Amino acid sequence: MHHTDLILFISSFSILLLVAIAFGRLAQKIGMPKIIGELLGGIVLGPTVTGTLFPETQNRLFSYSDSILVSRDVLIKFGAILLLFIIGLEVNFSKVKELKKTIVWTSFFGSAFPFAIGVVSVFLFPRVWNYVPSENNWLLPLFIGTALSISALPVIARILMDLGLLKSKVGSIILATATIDDIVGWILFALLTVHFIPDGTSRINPLITMIGVLGMFVFVITYGNKLTQKLIAWSEKQEDGDNLFLGLTLVLVLISSALAERIGIHAVLGAFLVGLAFSNCEPNKMHDCLRKVVMSVFAPLYFVSVGLGVNLIKKFDMTLVLIVLLIATIGKTGGILLGGRISELSTRESLAVGFGMNARGAVGIILVTSAYQAKIIDERVYAALLVMAMVTSLISGPIMKKILSLGKG
Repeated sequence: MHHTDLILFISSFSILLLVAIAFGRLAQKIGMPKIIGELLGGIVLGPTVTGTLFPETQNRLFSYSDSILVSRDVLIKFGAILLLFIIGLEVNFSKVKELKKTIVWTSFFGSAFPFAIGVVSVFLFPRVWNYVPSENNWLLPLFIGTALSISALPVIARILMDLGLLKSKVGSIILATATIDDIVGWILFALLTVHFIPDGTSRINPLITMIGVLGMFVFVITYGNKLTQKLIAWSEKQEDGDNLFLGLTLVLVLISSALAERIGIHAVLGAFLVGLAFSNCEPNKMHDCLRKVVMSVFAPLYFVSVGLGVNLIKKFDMTLVLIVLLIATIGKTGGILLGGRISELSTRESLAVGFGMNARGAVGIILVTSAYQAKIIDERVYAALLVMAMVTSLISGPIMKKILSLGKG
């Protein structure tokens, strides 16, 4: 990296972190999760606000050169990987096992219902979606269904953490369901790109993806905790054992993340699985050290960067945005409500899970960006899906908090 680029890179990151902290604290003061402020801070710094009012300044700070963009992207992704590992540590795995019936039903209807609504909406309103039947008649409808069925595990997990719900019954259901929905969504996207776009973005056999995902989950559930217990016991006997343990933990996180990315799912899911493997172990002070760094530095940087990368003005179509937002919210919350009631979850808890799962966030943005680059969707649909991903992330926490607080009153 050039000398000038390095100065701008460091300066831009200091601005991002400062704005994330300031907006996060402001959100907390008005009773909202910190993530809401961090996302809004990114939108203010990004092309939506600063880019419109002061385009040269915005470009100079955040898009000056390819080396700055690539370096920032790598660091942000590394932060997301660490964040999901920390989130995995917080999961109450025994409670997830107790709630497996509920999780099965909520994950099934939470994916199937919005998927079906998305597919049908394209066929019923082709002009709204600029849908022109061609030799790939099912490509756009199936992708819209996939985009509406997926959730955003990093955003959802952070909202739960901000609200103090990570280890609660509702939080456990949401985390497990979001993990399943994300995996299903990426597998569907892989199937679409392989079947409809032979030279598309995904060159991984979907069968390998499915086998790999199942294999990683089964391994974590059956052997993960036993192996991590042995690692802790071995590290405690070594000189400077805490630092050694932390280093080896990060190696496992990175290897699992690389494997997840290699088999066609998001790298953060690999890190989340390693966190699950450690989740039933006795708390370790080195994990506490890493947790503080991640939550005070990497998490705010990650979420402010999500807002930074979104342009909510370009090719903005209010009609399409409202339609997408409406069917996305109805599909996700309606499906979860149905699944929750079938599994005898209360209406209030089902609605809380539904709105918690409604956040699409960065995962949704990554998915629709991949589709836009593969020319599955046009710029107008792309902008509408981006706005939907941001708005659902912004409203999920406050609505879920309100629903749960009504139950206490």
